Amino acid sequence: MSFLKQLLTPFVEFDDEGKKTPEKGNQPAAPASKPVPSATPVQAATPLQPATPVAPVISPAVENVQHPLINGSSSVIAANQTPTFSPAGTIAGPLPEHQQYFEKLIDEANAKNPLFQGTDFKEFVDSKIDIDDITDEQIRYKTAFNVLKSTGLTKEKLLSTGQEYLNIIGRDLNAFQGAQSMQYQKEVRQKELVIQKKAEELQALTQKINALKTEINQITNDINITKDKLNTTKNSFLLAGENKQKEIETELQKIAQYF
Repeated sequence: MSFLKQLLTPFVEFDDEGKKTPEKGNQPAAPASKPVPSATPVQAATPLQPATPVAPVISPAVENVQHPLINGSSSVIAANQTPTFSPAGTIAGPLPEHQQYFEKLIDEANAKNPLFQGTDFKEFVDSKIDIDDITDEQIRYKTAFNVLKSTGLTKEKLLSTGQEYLNIIGRDLNAFQGAQSMQYQKEVRQKELVIQKKAEELQALTQKINALKTEINQITNDINITKDKLNTTKNSFLLAGENKQKEIETELQKIAQYF
C-alpha cells in the first residue's frame, strides 16, 4: 500500500482498481512513513527558479573527479541497451540504465539525507499517483497537498526539498561531465595525439617517397639517354668496321682476279 493510501485508508475505501469512495467525517492526522525530526525546524524556501540544463565547462586541469557510471562497475553500457536516434541523428531518449540511475539517486537521497526526513517533495509527487483518477490537475495537486499537510508538509518545505533534489541532480551531472572529461583525455585524446603524430610521420614519408620517385624518374631518364647514346656509338662503330672490312675484301678479290 502506497504512502497516500496509508493516510487515506481510515476515510477512503479503495477497490481492486485503486478507485476511492470518500466517506464523510473529519480527517485526523495520520503518522508519516518517515519520522519528522522535531529538533530541526523547516527553513523557508528561496524562490524556486526554473531548472536549466547543466552544461559546465570542464577544465583539463581538474583531477580525481569520480562518478559511479564512469569509474564504477557500471561504466560500460550493457550490450542489449541500444539508444534510439531521431532522423536528424540526435539521441531521441536516454538509455534505461541512465533513467534508473537518477530514480535510484533520488530514492537514496530521500532515504539517507537528513534534509529529506519526514514528508517532502518526493512523497508529494509519489502520492499524486494514488489519485490520478482526478482529472483536474489543480484539484489533484491540492488534494495531495492537503492530505500530506497532516504529516507536517508545508509549501515552504515542498519547494525547498524540490529545489534540493534539483541541486543533487545538478551536482551529479557536473561530476559525470568532469569524470567523462578525464575519461576522454585518457582514452580518446591520447589516441588522437598518437594518430596526429602518425599522420605527420606519414606525411613526411609521403613527401620523401615523392622526392625519391622524382629522383628515380630523373635517373631513369638519364640512363635511357645514356643507353641510347652508347648503343648509337656502338652500332655506328660496328657498322663502320664492317663496311671497312667489306671494302678491303672487295679489293682483295679484284687483285686476285686481275693478277
